[in-house]
Amino acid sequence: MANPCGTVPMSDPALDSRIAFDIETLINECQPESILLIGDKIEPYVQSYLKQRTVLKKGCSTVQMPAQSALTELQQHDRYDVGIVDNALENLDKDHGGQLIAALRDLHTRRFAVVLRIGNGWDGQRSTWLSNDLLGFGMRLVNRYNAGGKAVHIYKYDIATYKKTPGWLNTQNWANPHLWNKYRW
Repeated sequence: MANPCGTVPMSDPALDSRIAFDIETLINECQPESILLIGDKIEPYVQSYLKQRTVLKKGCSTVQMPAQSALTELQQHDRYDVGIVDNALENLDKDHGGQLIAALRDLHTRRFAVVLRIGNGWDGQRSTWLSNDLLGFGMRLVNRYNAGGKAVHIYKYDIATYKKTPGWLNTQNWANPHLWNKYRW
């Protein structure tokens, strides 16, 4: 049964701590100076990182937005180093959720992670997401969890690792590289 706020509850503290650990790891890998949080109650994911930055006397700004108004609010913001989306896409219709992912990917973050309840076994979801939906946005699966027979996945997108450089895209396979700087083309 859905709670009054319309969010999908997570009732397993062990699962929450494993998800928090994976998100903290993703954040620590890139050492961001700005973090965008979309969803409810996701500050614990960044608390240890923010404490670390304080000890090092380096700043890190965070902005949190509710999922329902994130697309509108994002239009007034610049690009963030990292974005974290949790308990958000499930509460939006699929088209709106897809627009949010595309906006984060294309305009508002360099990299972001999504914690997502997969499938239709969750009470209170407005939309049902499948793995292929996120892979279609160029995201990669980070981890899978099982919450009482229901799936919870973490996906990430990083423009730096989005696409590997193909083998044919090097100077050895280009037309006549030995003639470069010899003739005016």
